[in-house]
Amino acid sequence: ANLVNRTPEERQNIDTNQDSEYNSYVNFVKSELMNNKAFKDENLGNVLQSGIKIYTNMDKDVQKTLQNDVDNGSFYKNKDQQVGATILDSKTGGLVAISGGRDFKDVVNRNQATDPHPTGSSLKPFLAYGPAIENMKWATNHAIQDESSYQVDGSTFRNYDTKSHGTVSIYDALRQSFNIPALKAWQSVKQNAGNDAPKKFAAKLGLNYEGDIGPSEVLGGSASEFSPTQLASAFAAIANGGTYNNAHSIQKVVTRDGETIEYDHTSHKAMSDYTAYMLAEMLKGTFKPYGSAYGHGVSGVNMGAKTGIGTYGAETYSQYNLPDNAAKDVWINGFTPQYTMSVWMGFSKVKQYGENSFVGHSQQEYPQFLYENVMSKISSRDGEDFKRPSSVSGSIPSINVSGSQDNNTTNRSTHGGSDTTANS
Repeated sequence: ANLVNRTPEERQNIDTNQDSEYNSYVNFVKSELMNNKAFKDENLGNVLQSGIKIYTNMDKDVQKTLQNDVDNGSFYKNKDQQVGATILDSKTGGLVAISGGRDFKDVVNRNQATDPHPTGSSLKPFLAYGPAIENMKWATNHAIQDESSYQVDGSTFRNYDTKSHGTVSIYDALRQSFNIPALKAWQSVKQNAGNDAPKKFAAKLGLNYEGDIGPSEVLGGSASEFSPTQLASAFAAIANGGTYNNAHSIQKVVTRDGETIEYDHTSHKAMSDYTAYMLAEMLKGTFKPYGSAYGHGVSGVNMGAKTGIGTYGAETYSQYNLPDNAAKDVWINGFTPQYTMSVWMGFSKVKQYGENSFVGHSQQEYPQFLYENVMSKISSRDGEDFKRPSSVSGSIPSINVSGSQDNNTTNRSTHGGSDTTANS
């Protein structure tokens, strides 16, 4: 890990031009610094000027790469478009790099990487398929009947393309982000593992809900608002075999007198190793043909991801004359054995005719371009893969929990509306 070896005086005025790429990281460090009981009731300015040294998890090269790509990227419609991105060490949850926004200035700007945003489909692994594998030991080719529309609690839900895809495997349903199979998986978990099972699964990953999780939350509705930093912490647990580590920037602080103040972070087993591995292998499919981030992988790097697209309420579409395919929030949450990176993009305010919306697929891909740009520069192309536990057998498309029989599987592979049947 890198030592931020500036004196506190220099840290205070890091706003010099060559150091502006560190602003978001410093912003995060300040909030984490003051959460330690050693500095209870103290003033941030006084602490920073007390001669302390702060040892962090920042990788300077990755931090510079991230902020430079955020500032200079060609994936923006206009100046109202916002971005927040967080990169963690998948194994430890250490905060490697963070960007709170374009040309981020500490104190002046909201940190978009720590502010919550509507998550779209980002949470399907944690509210639907993860709990189904964990609790019911579903295989990755577990079969679900898709439908063109589906009613839950009096509300009607549809897939993004408004079509039914027939019998689908959960592998295809997740990587292509169909909505109806996710709702059915979530319902099945509640029926078979208890009404609170999805909520409990999410909570172990730092994704806490105050009330009940309803169908719209599964698809990223209003109560499903989390920050890129929270989502990166959750997805890193898939990458590392099931251990949740809360994102943390500080390793330790050494005071002027040489006293060391250790910084702990939350770390616990959040899911079984088979659940983490099966989700990781399923989410690799997001980068394969027909997957929701197809074309945005990095060659020679094993990675999985979940995209998210958040829409507006019906009244907003009519009030602002928005096109049907206008999105409000767009995400990618990707991970390798080395790094986990979450990217959110949105707009500061809605405007007429979709001027401040992500309209159509090419604009909804913007986060994927940032993700691909950064990951291609920072990833070690060493072929490292997600560790396969002895608790699974088979390979994609059909991995199952060893010694557990899933009697409801399919060998159909679905390609966004068309399908092929594998010879079995």
